[in-house]
Amino acid sequence: MTRTKPFQGEFSSNKLAIWIQTLRPLTLPAAIGPILLGQALVLPSHFSWLTACLCLVSALALQLAVNLANDLFDGLSGVDQPGRLGPARALQSGLLGVSELRVGLLLMLGIALVTGAWLALFGHWLLWVFGGLALLGVLGYSGGRSPYANLGLGEVAVWLFFGPVAVLGSLLAQQSPVNERAIISALLMGLPVAAILVVNNLRDRFTDARAGKRTLAVRLGPRATRWLFSFLTLGPWMVSLPYSTEVWRWGVWSCLGLIGVGLNVVFWQRDGAALNPVLGKTALYSLAIAVWLILRFA
Repeated sequence: MTRTKPFQGEFSSNKLAIWIQTLRPLTLPAAIGPILLGQALVLPSHFSWLTACLCLVSALALQLAVNLANDLFDGLSGVDQPGRLGPARALQSGLLGVSELRVGLLLMLGIALVTGAWLALFGHWLLWVFGGLALLGVLGYSGGRSPYANLGLGEVAVWLFFGPVAVLGSLLAQQSPVNERAIISALLMGLPVAAILVVNNLRDRFTDARAGKRTLAVRLGPRATRWLFSFLTLGPWMVSLPYSTEVWRWGVWSCLGLIGVGLNVVFWQRDGAALNPVLGKTALYSLAIAVWLILRFA
């Protein structure tokens, strides 16, 4: 018996599922954590819920734009190959076309531009610089003639945008003073987010090398890359000891350390496609670090 033509509702559901998979919602905690931390550091007299929401929308739009840009540019450049170990890419699998991904990318960038322009107009002038750098970061990671991911600079860029730019940008958007606590928090926050990319690049090091994409994992090799992951995940925890003798703070800090050690045990024991679940767990761990830094510094 031949299958009848699907109802429009069934087709829409399938298309929606494809877009959700392509947008990679499991990566969103990496964008949420830095904004929460930044807003928590804003002085109460400067805080605005509207500005806080716009900061979050802008960060989420930029994260989704990065995901779409990687799918599009890696597919066009041939980096995504049939032997890819990560989740299926929409362009490589033929689930979405080039024009569809371009429209989605432009939509996400448009949302980021509109919200970012509003924040810059009513915030600090440095937000124009941060916004321009963020757009270049989205498009330059895997796009253009010389993507900076090919130069082994991906982790550095992630640390910069999800640490200093996101956290300090939140304060500047609220016109709140930037103090020493905010700077320390911003420097620490970007580290566990960069660890997400370390997992991704370790998993893809063989296919990246064949495609001429010389990520940090390709350059360092697996052992040094694993040590880098340990530094990025456990470093922020180790240097942010509780400042008081309150038992509950030490309890939270200790639990976070156990989670971090457990994450590292799993990461060191796995390779290839088995690292895929570690990506989402590392993103959630970065959110947990953000919550701890709020408790520690806010």
